[in-house]
Amino acid sequence: MDNAQLEKALLEMPIETLLTEIPEIQNSMVHLIQSNKDMKEYDPNGEDTDLTTAIEENNDLIQRQNKRIDLTLHIIRRRVNEAAANAIESTVETFRKRYLTNDDSHKETVENDKDDNMNSDGVFL
Repeated sequence: MDNAQLEKALLEMPIETLLTEIPEIQNSMVHLIQSNKDMKEYDPNGEDTDLTTAIEENNDLIQRQNKRIDLTLHIIRRRVNEAAANAIESTVETFRKRYLTNDDSHKETVENDKDDNMNSDGVFL
């Protein structure tokens, strides 16, 4: 789906659904990050071209989803209000710092989140 189609869909969807878009995208991104981590652990030297290709494709998808989050924030700002967009944007910034850093600090984050969620009554979005 190109940006124009996505923007049209976001403008037409119910507000309640629009407000759940970003957590759904983030959930997908976390699964892609974990999948990449698993593939890198299985093939640490990058010798399996299928896994290397899959990791590259996942990284491309993560980048597209990150841009989709930006567009969704823009639409929330237009359709709902600035306060809602700012509140959601704050959680997006936290997510990006935690999962989309360029260094290796996020490597254990996904696995730690799994452990934390098993021991808690809440759900991390």
